[in-house]
Amino acid sequence: MFHELRLLRPYLSRYWAYFAGGLVLIVGSLALRTVIPVWFGGAIDDLEGMAEAVELPADPQELRDLLLWKVLFIVVAAVVGGVVRMASRVVLLGVSRKAVHDVRNDLFDHLLELAPSFYTRTQTGHLMSRCVNDVQNVQGLLGPVFMYMVETLCLYVFALGWMWKVDPGLTVIALLPFPIFIELARRQALIIHTRSRDSQKKLGELSARVDESLSGQQVIKTMVLEDFDRERFEARATEYRGLNIEISRARARILPMMVGLGSLSTILVLAVGGPRTMRGEMTLGDLIMMMMFLQMMAHPTGTLGFVISSFQRGTAALGRLREIFDIPPALQDPPHVTEPATDEGSLVVRDLTVRFPDPRDEPHLHESAAELEEVGSQERLVLDGVSFEAPAGTTIGIAGPTGSGKTTLLRVLARQQEVEPGRVFLDGEDLAEQRIDRVRRNVGFVPQETFLFSATLADNVALGEPGASRERIEEAVERARLAPDLPQLKDGLETMLGERGVNLSGGQRQRTALARVMLLQPQVLLLDDTLSAVDTHTADEILEELKTWMKGRTTIIVAHRLTTLRGADQILYLEDGRITERGTHEELMELGGRYQALYQRQERREAREGAGDGVGGATA
Repeated sequence: MFHELRLLRPYLSRYWAYFAGGLVLIVGSLALRTVIPVWFGGAIDDLEGMAEAVELPADPQELRDLLLWKVLFIVVAAVVGGVVRMASRVVLLGVSRKAVHDVRNDLFDHLLELAPSFYTRTQTGHLMSRCVNDVQNVQGLLGPVFMYMVETLCLYVFALGWMWKVDPGLTVIALLPFPIFIELARRQALIIHTRSRDSQKKLGELSARVDESLSGQQVIKTMVLEDFDRERFEARATEYRGLNIEISRARARILPMMVGLGSLSTILVLAVGGPRTMRGEMTLGDLIMMMMFLQMMAHPTGTLGFVISSFQRGTAALGRLREIFDIPPALQDPPHVTEPATDEGSLVVRDLTVRFPDPRDEPHLHESAAELEEVGSQERLVLDGVSFEAPAGTTIGIAGPTGSGKTTLLRVLARQQEVEPGRVFLDGEDLAEQRIDRVRRNVGFVPQETFLFSATLADNVALGEPGASRERIEEAVERARLAPDLPQLKDGLETMLGERGVNLSGGQRQRTALARVMLLQPQVLLLDDTLSAVDTHTADEILEELKTWMKGRTTIIVAHRLTTLRGADQILYLEDGRITERGTHEELMELGGRYQALYQRQERREAREGAGDGVGGATA
């Protein structure tokens, strides 16, 4: 478990001065606290010595002066020690929050750098559990656990040092129960560590279950699956509860063991030290001092249960965070960046081949291993020797059956999928050797599944350029043919969208995503079946607008509705990752291949639907 602590090394180094200062304050406060039993025991011996003097009777004034000075020293030590102890807590608990703030930011930054495929292999609930609960446990490890561990260790060093100086033999007797209790505590700590990791894993599964359930409420209610969904939730909640009960039981066993340890040591000291004091082998003050030290150590010893439990939870959380940090970023800027001379937007693809490895061999979280094993998969060839050219300002249409590699091709062009150098060129330079931010600034990608954030419609449109003027936002909305729908929305562009844009229709969400990209005015526009949820008339209007707007820009359109591609300068038909047909719409229709057959099939279906609407209208 200790190797997990290496993850904290950068943060301990960054704030070493604060941790060192807190350590000094702890040592100072304990030095002041531990002199109190010494002075108190000394005062008892002085008073006893004065009372036993036979030459002269004790002077009352001298007794008062002695007591006054001893009491004054003890009060000053207690007050100053309390202030210093409070300062140590302010410093250490404060720096733990700073360090965990950095851990949380670094974790989020790392998550942003991971490949999109990582998120397809990982449930959101697992990541949420690690980002929230595990980070919180790490804060406990850096703050209270570190503070109590250092404080307890220093207290034992100071107290046992004084006790050894007074009577080494009695000190050894007082320590006799410690090995037994430490071994028992170690066994309970192992249980806590194992169960804590399992508990955090189950919490991630529970969070994923809740996230999935809430996101799929429409399907659940439509199919009357409430009871089934509740049973699945209760099963995971019961498992999580059982693990936490085991942890609580282990923690409950540690506390009485620690208290029993302090009590047994006190009994041993009394049993051995009492008779020795009566025989004059040690002073009453020394015996009282040792008893005070044992009582002083009783509370920290009792909190060892909390410290051990929190330490195990913290190290288990570090292990789960390390799993994420150990996953390498998928897309990074190359060591030697090449800058194209122009930003025209020309594209060249040469013999592009993309393989998807077995997901089980890809980096994934521990919780995902069982799920990936159940799903099963193998290496898959997605694109096979794809080559084409798209000069600046041209429009390329891509068609083909589901699973033919169309979306993967667009992801490669958008620099969201890593490929080997020398396969894709943007503006005459290798795409793999250009800065990622430059590529994504010049290439606008509207994915098949749009995602809208819980913000206003205007903020969603201006997501890529938050400082965009109102006029530019309205222009982008108009070009995407979203403006006619604004009167239907309560506050127009200022309408607050629900989670993932739930209060918009599918077509409205697609047009919002299109307006978002059009606002950025990229040189290359990639549309992945972006108009699938838009009616034919609106789709035609958008395409006409795109023709005007994209003059001088390169457009790659993936569409299942082939009428969308009729005006493209070149159409590529993909099957099983290979280009089987290419040409203009007229050339492919003359070719008489798969494209023609699919186009005619769609024409007949639209004609039947139109005829059906006409009959229905006449009947009405």
